[in-house]
Amino acid sequence: MKYRNDYLYQLAEDEYFQTRIRPDVHIVTDFIELNTEGLLRVKRGYAWDGPSGPTKLIVEYLGKIPFVGKWLVEQFLKAFLTPSLGHDAKYQLLRQGYIPSINRSIADDELKTDCLERGMSKTRAGWVHEGVKKFAAFAADPKNKKKIYEVP
Repeated sequence: MKYRNDYLYQLAEDEYFQTRIRPDVHIVTDFIELNTEGLLRVKRGYAWDGPSGPTKLIVEYLGKIPFVGKWLVEQFLKAFLTPSLGHDAKYQLLRQGYIPSINRSIADDELKTDCLERGMSKTRAGWVHEGVKKFAAFAADPKNKKKIYEVP
C-alpha cells in the first residue's frame, strides 16, 4: 500500500475558483483542472492540509477549550478554509510544474483577496498574505513534492 499523510481535509464536492493564472493549455490532473480562461476546478476527493503556520497552532489550541472549542474553530476557519483550498491547489500546480513559478505571487495575492471576500479582517488577511509571501516558497517548489509512504 502507498499513501500520503499530510492532509486534514478532503473535498466532498467540486469547488471552483476564478484566477488570474492563465495557462497556455488546459491543465487536467486527477484532482485539479485549470483552463486557459483561469477557471480552477478542484475536484471531489482532493485532500489538503488547510491553513498552515500559526493558524494550525491556534486551531489546535481553540479546539481544546471545553464546550465552545468546536464552535471557536469553525468561526476561526470560516473565512480561511475555502481560500486555503484554492491556494493549495494552485501551489500544487506550481510544485508539479504545470504552471511557472511567476504565478506564485498571483496565488498569494488571490489568497488574501479570497479571505477578505469571505469576511476575514484586513489585518488578519494582511498577516496571512505576508506569511505566505515570506515563508511558503518551499511549498511551491518542485523539489518538495509530497512524500509517498509505503507499507508492505
